[in-house]
Amino acid sequence: MSKAAHMNLRAVLSAIPMIDTHSHVMGLQEMRRNSVNLFKIFGNTYARLDFISAGMSASVWEFNDNLENFWPLFKEYQPFVQHTAYYRATIRALQGLYGLKEETITDDNWQVLSERVTRAYQRNDWYHYVLKERANVNVGMLDMFWSVDYFCHDPSLFRPILRANPLILGRQYIYKFKGKAHYTSIEEIAQAFDGNLKTFEGYLDLVRTVIKGYKAVGSPAVKIATAYERTLEFLPVSRDEAAHLYVSEPQRLTPEEERRLQDFMARFVIGIAIEEGLPVQIHTGIFARNANILSNGNPEHLNQLFLDFPDARFVLLHFGFPYIGQAISLAKMFPNVFVDLVWVPLLSPTVARQVLDECLDLVAVNKIMWGSDAYQVEDVYAAACLAREVVTDVLLNKIERGEMNEEQALTIAQRIFYQNAMSLFRLNQDTKMVTGK
Repeated sequence: MSKAAHMNLRAVLSAIPMIDTHSHVMGLQEMRRNSVNLFKIFGNTYARLDFISAGMSASVWEFNDNLENFWPLFKEYQPFVQHTAYYRATIRALQGLYGLKEETITDDNWQVLSERVTRAYQRNDWYHYVLKERANVNVGMLDMFWSVDYFCHDPSLFRPILRANPLILGRQYIYKFKGKAHYTSIEEIAQAFDGNLKTFEGYLDLVRTVIKGYKAVGSPAVKIATAYERTLEFLPVSRDEAAHLYVSEPQRLTPEEERRLQDFMARFVIGIAIEEGLPVQIHTGIFARNANILSNGNPEHLNQLFLDFPDARFVLLHFGFPYIGQAISLAKMFPNVFVDLVWVPLLSPTVARQVLDECLDLVAVNKIMWGSDAYQVEDVYAAACLAREVVTDVLLNKIERGEMNEEQALTIAQRIFYQNAMSLFRLNQDTKMVTGK
């Protein structure tokens, strides 16, 4: 393959539009609730987790707007993390979107850079500019941690994903993020959708109503992210046993009884997803927290579920990293199991290249897709750049090794970035957005 052909193919692959299968991008108005500056950008990226892992106190990231006091703390820990993929991805976004010239944040550039960030977020077209014009993302599938109040976004940019955690984990469950309990509980969902939690049948009817309602307004999938709270193994439980457990006060259930009720509800959610023709995305692998039980996210826990629900379509997010072999093996074995590179290029471009190279040896190409897992548009941009480079590098290497030709490589890239997601999630461009009750 000539150098010119190599460069031409890289340019063609880099221009393919993308479907972001999974993100958490906060709305523009939500970002604007407090002043937006350089360190708020860092605080909303995964780079924050590396700073905390290096020893920086998690609480100092809630610093409000005292930038002069925060910079020395940031500067102290930056040398420990500036080699990590998380940090480098954030720098990549700052270079591409804000004109940063250096490879790190310095005494000389942080204030000017922060002012540029503040001005950017005064633009009403900032999200459209970054996502459409710079990242070339056609549409993003948005998981907002199940918040009825905040679930309102530009339908030209996003589709809402139904996060099923509160439906599965049930009464008294409150999601905590960054130490704050401020996401929607099943009780709030019942209020928003006129549901009745007094009886088990009322609970099941609420779950059915919510899933149907979200599908009606354009939700293309159901997501299960309960590995953050418990194992992904959902064992069979009879309806009678689950009903018996439900009539007890939640605080009186033993941990085993609580788990059994959750097992039933997870399987019930999957059953309704099948009825509604919705794929089920599942968080597998590593967590976006600085402390958790890693093995909870092992996709091998899902094996029995795949056997019991052959009509469901399951998407293993994050390739199960670090349980990559298990995720790829499950996708190879089961016709109804798909894999998603979401987050992996941000975790490590090196790992992402290895994963995709192996996956293409083992898994049908119509079962692989990509997402950003970003919390702000800067991360979507960085994730998109990294994903394009990873996929392009892998495909070019396979061409050089004689494993495929240029036409096949182009087809594979189009599938990973766009066609597979459009087909699996049955996306279209004219759905409305859900805004709660």
